[in-house]
Amino acid sequence: MTNVGETSVPTTGGPLAAQPEHSALLLEHLVIHGPATRSELATATGLGRGAIAGLAARLIDAGVLRPAEHDPSGDGRATPLSLSAADHVIVTTLLRPDEAVATIAALSGEELARFAVPIDVEADDARSDAAVALDALGLALARALARAERAQHPIADITVLVDGAVAGAPPVVITDARLGAEPVDVLGELRARTPALVAMESRLLLPLSVEPAAVAAAAAEYAELPGVHDVLYLEGDTGVTAAAVSGGRALVGAHGLAASFGHLPVVQGGVRCECGQRGCLATVAAPGIVLERAGLDAFAAKHGHTAALEELAVRIAAAEDRARWSWLDAALWIGRALQLVVPTLDPAIVVVGGYWSQFVGDIDTAYRSNRPTIGGGALEPIPSIIAARIGPDAGFLGARRRARDRLIAQPLLLAG
Repeated sequence: MTNVGETSVPTTGGPLAAQPEHSALLLEHLVIHGPATRSELATATGLGRGAIAGLAARLIDAGVLRPAEHDPSGDGRATPLSLSAADHVIVTTLLRPDEAVATIAALSGEELARFAVPIDVEADDARSDAAVALDALGLALARALARAERAQHPIADITVLVDGAVAGAPPVVITDARLGAEPVDVLGELRARTPALVAMESRLLLPLSVEPAAVAAAAAEYAELPGVHDVLYLEGDTGVTAAAVSGGRALVGAHGLAASFGHLPVVQGGVRCECGQRGCLATVAAPGIVLERAGLDAFAAKHGHTAALEELAVRIAAAEDRARWSWLDAALWIGRALQLVVPTLDPAIVVVGGYWSQFVGDIDTAYRSNRPTIGGGALEPIPSIIAARIGPDAGFLGARRRARDRLIAQPLLLAG
C-alpha cells in the first residue's frame, strides 16, 4: 500500500542517522516555539541533558542549528539555539469553488499572508473553465512568491492542493470537480503561467508538489484526534472527496485512487458519470446536483457556489421542503457509500467536513440504517461519525503540517 508523503529526498546519513526520533523532537520544538536553550529543550522534549547536548552539537556541526552570538554563561548552557532555516516559509495554494487562494506561512504554521483571486468563468466564454481556474491559481501563486521575495523569506515548500486524485509520475490530476475528469498536469500548467515559479523551484528545500486537498484536510483533522489511529475524512463542497489516514499517513493506493469516494458506483443503473462509470456517488451527491434539485442553481450562478451552499444549509435547517429532500436524498447515498467503505478500511472515526458537517446526523442515520446485527449489535456504533473540528482552512493547515513533518524528517534540508 502506497502512502502519501513519501519523498524522493535522500534519507539522512552520517551522525544524524542515529535516533532520528530524538532529532525530530528537538527540531519540532524549535520549529513551533522558536529559539530555546539546551536546558529548555531537555525539559520540553523529555530527553536527558546529555542527549540534548550531544544532539545539539551534531546539528550545529551539520549547519542545521546555530547558537546565538551572546552566551551569558560562557559555557554554552544558556545560549539559545535556533534553526538555520528559521526564516524560510511555506507556500500553499488551493482552488476553491469561487476563488484561487495562495498563502504564505512560517515553518511553525503561522499564516503570514494570503492572496485570493476570483474565478469568473462567466466572464470568459472563449476559454474552458479549467483554463480560467488555472489562470487565477497562477496569479495567486505569483503574488505569494513576489511577497516572499520582497520580504526576503526563502521558500521551503510549495504545495498545490486540488480536489481530484493525484496519480502517476510526473503527477497529474484526475477526476477534479474544477479541472475535469481527464488528466491535467497542474504543476506544468502553473510553471507555464508563473515564470517566478520556474526561477525559484530549484531553490526549494522540498520538491514542488501537488496533493489532494482532502488528504491535507484529513491530516489536520487527524492531529485533533489524539490516540486515534485510523480516520476516514469526507466532504462535498466542491466535489465529493475523501481521504483515509492510518497511523498518521494518508493512504493513496497503487495508482493514487484510494478513497475515491465520489466515484463509488452506488446507484444500480444510475446515470453516467464523467469518469465513465454509471451511478457514481458524485452523480447523486455532488454539490451542483444537490443545489440544482434544491432549486438553487440560479442562485449559485448569480451569487457564487459558496454563497449557494450557505443558503442551502439555511434552508435545510429551516426544513424548507425542496432543500431538505434534496439533501436527504444525497445523505441516503452518502450513507450507502459509507456502508461499502467502512468495512473495507475499518476506520475508528469518520470525520465529515464542509457543509455536510452541519448535517452529520443525517449521514449517520443513513449509514446505520443497514448495519450488521451479529455480535449482539456490537458493530452498530462503529465507527463514530463526527463533524470536522477545523473549518475551510483545514487543507492549508494540513499541508503546512505535512511539509513541516517532511522537513523535520530530513534535518540536513534545514542546514544553512
